[in-house]
Amino acid sequence: MKSTGIRIRDRKKGGGISVQLSDILKEIYEGDLFFWSILYLRAIGHLGDGKSLPEFQKQIGNSENGLFITWKDLNILAQKLYQIHDVVIIGCRDIRFLKTYDTDQEMYETCDIYIEMVDSGYWEVFSKDDSLIARLAAKFKDIKFLEPDFNK
Repeated sequence: MKSTGIRIRDRKKGGGISVQLSDILKEIYEGDLFFWSILYLRAIGHLGDGKSLPEFQKQIGNSENGLFITWKDLNILAQKLYQIHDVVIIGCRDIRFLKTYDTDQEMYETCDIYIEMVDSGYWEVFSKDDSLIARLAAKFKDIKFLEPDFNK
């Protein structure tokens, strides 16, 4: 099945992006049916007592196939991050596909859901589930539909 995507740029009156990771995750109705991995994270937040965000980010960076995370823990993490500068999260129905990919094309074609924040400026979400993309388009205002661009 082919992935389709959306770019989300909704802004606050003061400038920054208004859409949080939790806003996107709310539209994934059956997230617990997927296996999840964080491939990259650069953010500001407070993980809780005794937990260091720089150490967490280092753990992700040092992982060969990203940091595997449950749907529940991904949602909890989303609430603890105040600002996300960059993140790449993938969700797959088959745990074997949670890995670092050599190309975007391979990742888009293999993963069921791909979520990325690009340089604090906008979100990109690709999914094999067209209804997820439709829900995101209905929820946010400044959007652009995307087709995977494999000529990058």
